[in-house]
Amino acid sequence: MAIPATWEEFWEFLQETDYRVEYHNDKIIVMGLAAFIHELLVGQLITLLTNFYKGKGLLVVGSNVGVKTDGLKKGYYNPDVTVVQGLPEFCGDSIAVITNPYLVVEVLSESTFNYHLHHKLAKYEKLESMFEVVFVDRFHREVQTFRRTDNPKVWTQTFFTQPDEPVRLGRAVKFFNCDG
Repeated sequence: MAIPATWEEFWEFLQETDYRVEYHNDKIIVMGLAAFIHELLVGQLITLLTNFYKGKGLLVVGSNVGVKTDGLKKGYYNPDVTVVQGLPEFCGDSIAVITNPYLVVEVLSESTFNYHLHHKLAKYEKLESMFEVVFVDRFHREVQTFRRTDNPKVWTQTFFTQPDEPVRLGRAVKFFNCDG
């Protein structure tokens, strides 16, 4: 469901709502409940990424952390998994909305497939801090990665279609030590 709203109206609504919402192209997008298998995959991805990035200066969080994008039209999204390199940079006085994601993962569903790939991807790619966007298609058992190259405006797309094919994500750069 999409409700027309200004950024200011959305931001006020976000502070008061108990619902999972996003903001895209001047509309509040009310998100539905996720399927059990969706949440199972998200939990497994968070565990895998947390173990992979341990001690490398990257923090892994779930979908209750929002990502704000700027540009002609502001956006606010809840990726299924967000990885932050270094310390999170928060939007205003928020303690849950960040502006510097390094990597995001979206688990696709039939109802969100086009929205994720055709709308959110374009917003994510404009974030300076973003290095990689990952889409997990549970129906076709595929993973698509979009990775920024050394040229900040050029991204590569890679399809992983074989169940036993290892998926390579990110480049772990030691930015700070989470343990002290």
